[in-house]
Amino acid sequence: MPRHIPALLVLVGLAACNHERPPGPLGLLTERTLAGGLAMTGTISTGGDARAALLESAGYAVRLPTRALLTCGVGSAWAGEGEAPGWIHVAVRADGRTLSETKLNPRAAHGFRDLSLPLEGHGGTTTLEFELRFTDRWDHPIPQPAGLLIGVSEPTLHDLDDYGRARGIVLISIDTLRRDHVGAYGYRAPTTPRLDALARAGLMLEDAVSTSSWTLPAHLSMMTSVDPGSHGGVDMEHGYNGKVPTLASLLREAGFATQAVTSHLYVSSVYGFDSGFDHLDFRQDRKATEVADRALALLDRIGDRPFFLFLHFYDPHWHYDPPERTRALFESGYTGTLSGNWRDFSQRQHLTPQDLAHLLALYDGEIRYTDDEVGRVLDHVRARGLDRGTLLAVTSDHGEEFLDHGSWEHQKTLYEEVVRIPMVWAGPGVPVRRETRQATLLDVLPTVLGWAGVTAKKPSLGRNLFAASEDRETFGETDHTTDGNHKLFLRAGSGRWKAIFSLNRDGSRVQSEEWYDLAFDPGEKTNAPPTAAAAEVIRKRALDRWRLDRGRGASSRAVHLSAEERERLKSLGYVLP
Repeated sequence: MPRHIPALLVLVGLAACNHERPPGPLGLLTERTLAGGLAMTGTISTGGDARAALLESAGYAVRLPTRALLTCGVGSAWAGEGEAPGWIHVAVRADGRTLSETKLNPRAAHGFRDLSLPLEGHGGTTTLEFELRFTDRWDHPIPQPAGLLIGVSEPTLHDLDDYGRARGIVLISIDTLRRDHVGAYGYRAPTTPRLDALARAGLMLEDAVSTSSWTLPAHLSMMTSVDPGSHGGVDMEHGYNGKVPTLASLLREAGFATQAVTSHLYVSSVYGFDSGFDHLDFRQDRKATEVADRALALLDRIGDRPFFLFLHFYDPHWHYDPPERTRALFESGYTGTLSGNWRDFSQRQHLTPQDLAHLLALYDGEIRYTDDEVGRVLDHVRARGLDRGTLLAVTSDHGEEFLDHGSWEHQKTLYEEVVRIPMVWAGPGVPVRRETRQATLLDVLPTVLGWAGVTAKKPSLGRNLFAASEDRETFGETDHTTDGNHKLFLRAGSGRWKAIFSLNRDGSRVQSEEWYDLAFDPGEKTNAPPTAAAAEVIRKRALDRWRLDRGRGASSRAVHLSAEERERLKSLGYVLP
């Protein structure tokens, strides 16, 4: 288990992000400094995170583990008027040798900068020193202004031999990833070599389906194993209602450290997605590289204890603007003027073949960029030895439309291109096979809990994908339609029937319905209704499920967006009520 520096007093119960940290290794330990005095400690809150921290320079004599790794953060908090002057310099040394020297601008630092510092080769008793200085831009010392806290957060010694001994879970959601743009599912372009390799090493679900065609309801279903109507996050004005436990809360109660890194407002505390996480690190539109960087730091911080890490990669979502190195893999020679900005392409109903190919190349470039960064996370899991005891899962919340049925992006319809998703599992005890039975995002929670040996407090709609069970229907819905009506689907599975129902605004009647035989019409081009008797039975099942869920989810938690949040969503193309 991690060893805090030095080991005398554990500050547990430290408030962080409106949650109490569970007892365990995540408090700061304080001890007398080498000079015989007491080191000053406190709490620094920055970037939505609150951590115990060493607030002044100090040195400690410590005995290192066999393969030592020191983790800590560097952060600042300013409570004064205007902007904090000066610069923050933090140095970490072992036996006088500098391990890290960090310079921070307190005017631009929004969050902790996490460090992972190997200490192998030092051995035995070592003197660790933390030097904190406040200077001007020329590195001349200046007085630290009142209202400014600077510190080293939670310095912790780990033994790398402990990584992988406890059970860990890494759940990755790649937003807006179409199943048919993943190599493991037959796509020929090189979009996902790392995800393809993971699929070959574990369980690949051939026919996985989302519960919705947009981010909020799908992710909350992933975390609760109930339909959107039951968890309450059905539209932009309502979030998680707290009526069913989340995967994170169940794992935290079982003693797991729970951390998340997310990149969209819908997957943030604003909509209640932080429920059960020790900390949810959210920043709108953060790039995949930053998500991976944060993941690597968190794996080092919590990897030697039971942990659950959720990562949300947003890049394949519009706007499509991949790095040049990945865009070039899929496109060359385009001479048109169309960009990947939503406001540019979404107003066009007819494009030249070259324009459409250009947009798809940009989309594929975003997927490849994300796959590369997911690969960095997987590599770190292996490098730290976490693969010995870690369950890995990669999936998506929904797909994307490129005029397949006359529309762009997602949200508004429930066709296969937006509800069928990739889903791959790998790790100790995971069966290695391609599974043809239909799966759903509702299966994530019971599969993780079953693997981790944690009992759910309430029955879920999903099933443990690692246990044998029969195929069953899947259900989904969206309220993000162009006419404001509700849409539902009921799907019997790949190569079978699928029904889509459009309900009026109060849900009292079906206004239109579509029927598809996926065996002969996987692109859903021809409406082929069954007999009237069969249609009535299926229609009743879908409506009963929708109405029951809406009743369970009544009194959903209202969400009141700030002016800044509303403007940000509008800039991304969301139509707000």
